Amino acid sequence: MTGDADPASAAHAPLHTVLPGIAVRHPHWPSLDTNSRPHWVSSVVLWQGHQAVVLDPGATHCSGLELQRAMLRLAGQPLQVSLLINSHAHAEQVLANHAWQAPVAALAGTQMAMQQRCADCLAALTQDLGEPALRGTRIKLPEQVLEHGQLVQAGGRHWQVLEMPMAHTQSDLLLWSADDAVLLAGGLIDGHRLVLAQGRVAGWLQALAHMEALQPRWLIGQHLVAGPGQVQAAIGQQREALCDLVRRSWQGLESWQTESEVLAQAPMQGSAADRLLARFNLGRAWREMEALWLGQEAMPQACAGSGAR
Repeated sequence: MTGDADPASAAHAPLHTVLPGIAVRHPHWPSLDTNSRPHWVSSVVLWQGHQAVVLDPGATHCSGLELQRAMLRLAGQPLQVSLLINSHAHAEQVLANHAWQAPVAALAGTQMAMQQRCADCLAALTQDLGEPALRGTRIKLPEQVLEHGQLVQAGGRHWQVLEMPMAHTQSDLLLWSADDAVLLAGGLIDGHRLVLAQGRVAGWLQALAHMEALQPRWLIGQHLVAGPGQVQAAIGQQREALCDLVRRSWQGLESWQTESEVLAQAPMQGSAADRLLARFNLGRAWREMEALWLGQEAMPQACAGSGAR
């Protein structure tokens, strides 16, 4: 590792080739606070010949430089990155933009969210990971706006841009290659943990249904790569994690329990950070389900079962 590598990152996380022209890297950055959870990201490199496009370049300037070195080791030659794409506006995905000379593209909703939150996200991440880890990191916002249905060529494939609004965040991007049924899911599929952030449970469930309807053979999400025969299970696991929150909330409402009572009864396992995140997720789901329940609306159909009206 050279002297400008990020001391708080999993700097040697390799790039794994998933398919010709598609490679993925899963680094993480541990928090200085043992009660806080690590920050995870999956960076996807789409390349052919000397050209590459990078989806979600990472969390820090130095981790972006390390990804460049990993790309050199992968390809055996320097790759010219023509475009960075940010799938959604979370710090772990976007703060490495500054390490690259290439333009940055994102959906309009992601661009707007980054304009509103990136300064606060940079300050929070600096506090969480420490100033040495964020050395050289600067905010670089998307200059190009991607639109739903637009085609992007990368890695010898045509990728269709799909926007999933109000799901994991306000605006989540999917890249879909019908050529060989590959779906790049960004934060909508997470093999490590569920984070119900700025989006909505109902929108996330709709996004999963849309993804399922595409019938992908390969799926790349956050810290997850699912191949043939594994994709439906990966989508189903993400759905079940959301539906568990929905059912706990709905059953509490049907029993006239308060949010505090439901939170107190829910099983919380793992580290202090895991338990805090679980309470956060359940609280977010509760407030969304409470609005539906008070409005005499039905539980989301994907989760319908015991306790539904």
